[in-house]
Amino acid sequence: MTKRISFLIALVMALALLGGVVPAMAQGERQTINFWYHSAETVTDSVFAQIIEELNASQDTYEFVYTSFAFQDFQEKFQMAVVTNTMPDVVSLGFSNISTFTAQNSLLPLNDYVADMANYDKIDKGLLANLKSLGAGTIYGIPFAYNQEVAWYNTALFAEKGIEAPPMTQAEFLALCEKYADKQNGKYFASLRGVRPYDSMLAWLFTYTDGAGYNGSWFDENGKCILRDARFVEAMDKYADIYRNGWVSGDSVNNNFSEVVAEFGSGVSMYIVHNSSSDSTHRKNLGEGNYASARVLGNEEGRYFASGLQPNVYCVTNKGADNDYTGALELISQLIGAKYNGMLCEQVGRVPCNSEVEEQEWYKNNPNMMLYASYLTDPNYVQILNPYWLTDFSTMITNDMTADFQAVLLGDMTAEQCMTGWADRIDEYQAEYLAMQP
Repeated sequence: MTKRISFLIALVMALALLGGVVPAMAQGERQTINFWYHSAETVTDSVFAQIIEELNASQDTYEFVYTSFAFQDFQEKFQMAVVTNTMPDVVSLGFSNISTFTAQNSLLPLNDYVADMANYDKIDKGLLANLKSLGAGTIYGIPFAYNQEVAWYNTALFAEKGIEAPPMTQAEFLALCEKYADKQNGKYFASLRGVRPYDSMLAWLFTYTDGAGYNGSWFDENGKCILRDARFVEAMDKYADIYRNGWVSGDSVNNNFSEVVAEFGSGVSMYIVHNSSSDSTHRKNLGEGNYASARVLGNEEGRYFASGLQPNVYCVTNKGADNDYTGALELISQLIGAKYNGMLCEQVGRVPCNSEVEEQEWYKNNPNMMLYASYLTDPNYVQILNPYWLTDFSTMITNDMTADFQAVLLGDMTAEQCMTGWADRIDEYQAEYLAMQP
């Protein structure tokens, strides 16, 4: 026995001298829990690095490992992990991606686990209800934050130009776009997003048409998609004219969110529509006090439409009935707690899903958070009820909408062809979905 112990000690010392890894039995074994985040960004990564460091220092059972991916790369990376059986233990997902991965059985149903999950009872009940509805009663993730679609404007440039307040209606917005378009000097009132334009574009289309009278639904009383309606075609033409008239930069057709935010931050434009997550970038680019947020544009009736609350969610990957999910559930329980949920949302400008965060001082004193909260009590705000239950919807809004909208901007497709094509796709996806229902 003594010889065996001596041998093990000698082995450990030899490995150390050779730069090898000391066996887990000599270090105190921890279970590794891998967490993949779906939308890498400098501030977000910094916050998660701090959170993960604190969590690892607070206990000896798990080694939590954080990895992030650029938003445009994540779906392909996770898809490959599903196919090769190399999934992490926990992933974050955007709301629109949930149906895609539940269809592949890659997310663990959490109904049997949530009762014992710390902090679950503090998560907004309405958001949980939306997730249950999306999963036909099954919970596939825990919401932790959502982005509210808002307008951002450069207060310094507004003052310089004598603009007293941000536009409140689409008509006011168009007039300002025309008035302050200065192509010769590369300066404009607004920026337009040509790549993955769906949230801001859908807000424009539904607001312009007043939702065609269907209260944010994509479907009429016969179950057909309303986007082919002539009013939506007119709305698309008005939106595309902002680019075709030269009222925004020529780069707009290829602008993704980062380029739109960069134009705003460099003074190329003084007004953009983007969600709350860009707050930290505006602060870095323009400085505190040089920008502000405002409600999105309304129509002449005073109503304004924006995509329904789309929380980001933490999900446990499905590795089979025999897998031990304790560590993954523990990580999510900690991340949705008020401390870390508040820490994340304060820094990245997202709306927290843990109700206890609303009592934190930073939240109560943050004018942007108060604006986001006001949407939910404003009778003129209408949520666009995007059909996230359709498994092909995520791909459509990411790929098809980009290609078709760019074609409209460049004159390669008419607004009517575009809107009719989208309506036909949605009708096809909906028919397939309904055919699969019991």
